[in-house]
Amino acid sequence: MDEEELFAEAMRKVRPIAPSRRIQARPQRRAITRNRPPGITPPTAPPKASSTLAPCDDRWTLCASGVSRAQLRRLAGGQPPVALEVDLHGMTREQALALLAQSIEAVRARGGRVVCIIHGRGRHSQGRPVLKEAVFHWLREGPYAAHVLAAIPQRGSHGGASLVLLRRQGG
Repeated sequence: MDEEELFAEAMRKVRPIAPSRRIQARPQRRAITRNRPPGITPPTAPPKASSTLAPCDDRWTLCASGVSRAQLRRLAGGQPPVALEVDLHGMTREQALALLAQSIEAVRARGGRVVCIIHGRGRHSQGRPVLKEAVFHWLREGPYAAHVLAAIPQRGSHGGASLVLLRRQGG
């Protein structure tokens, strides 16, 4: 038997896959830069408004529109890896949010994508998790909200830490 006959025999029982009902995303067009001197980069448009970042499955899971459950599972599984861990225990709301802003800026400057925020569960707060609520409000509405794609509870933290996925730089 030659190769074509072997291939035909192997493919004899193969059936086409049924058409999918999934909608395929259109590829994004990249801007074409022409005759730009080296070292000069075009100004980047500011990210879209944060209005698309909203609770997804529960109060402590945030997703931007277009973030799939598969992306959330990969984030929970450590992909992409955590670039920085920020512990906010014992801080006031103002101190925590200032440190959070510095940390996200530092991670973005290094090209990182994931920040682990240890905010605690609010067990020592009066009635509700004050710091945790402030962090999630800041992620949705604060100065870096447009850079946040998702926030999920970190596995094993019992709600005391969250993983935040940031948008890619320039993408």
